[in-house]
Amino acid sequence: MALDIDDPKSGFSHCEVVLFINEEVTQNGGGPGFYLTFHSRPWKDIEDGLKSVVVDTQVPRSIKRACAWSALALGVRVAMRQREKQLQRVQQLHDQVEEHEAATWTLATDLQRLREERDEVVSELHNVKEHLKQVKFERDMLQRKIIEFELSQQLLAQSPDADYPGTPPRPLIVKENGEALDTGLQNGQCAVCPKKDQMASLTVLDTLCGAEEFPASSV
Repeated sequence: MALDIDDPKSGFSHCEVVLFINEEVTQNGGGPGFYLTFHSRPWKDIEDGLKSVVVDTQVPRSIKRACAWSALALGVRVAMRQREKQLQRVQQLHDQVEEHEAATWTLATDLQRLREERDEVVSELHNVKEHLKQVKFERDMLQRKIIEFELSQQLLAQSPDADYPGTPPRPLIVKENGEALDTGLQNGQCAVCPKKDQMASLTVLDTLCGAEEFPASSV
């Protein structure tokens, strides 16, 4: 018998068909040899084997018919084998699609998390900039007060107690120097001491004030 009824890889699902093919092979003088020889070979080899039998003039026609029936059964077996391979390939592709979808979902989740972290960092950076701006403003104000205080102390130390007639009061001088200090701070300059010409003016002012306080005796 060429075909086995219980063979799940034969490609046949009805035993009546298998029995009919086996009867045709047997009645034409054939046997299981051709089927068993090519049962695991590709269709090209099966067709080449059948051709070698068909073109051989010494082979009886009945044997050729038997080999043709066996080749028919082998063709169904090859189709069954190809179908199984295709199903396996489809399953592999399906698994790959699921893996890609899972990877895509993971990447999308990571991307969303990174965006949220980026927004949080941007917000923190904005707050830090605002805080730094406030700190710089407070630093400039404190620096201005320190310089004004040092300037006023120097002016008071180098000026007489009484103002010379026609000379602006010392608070006004301090105010004028403070305005000059503001201009210097705005221009990015941080002067700690008054300029030399201002110090010279104060020195002359002290001299004049001293002369007024102690006038020279007439000769």
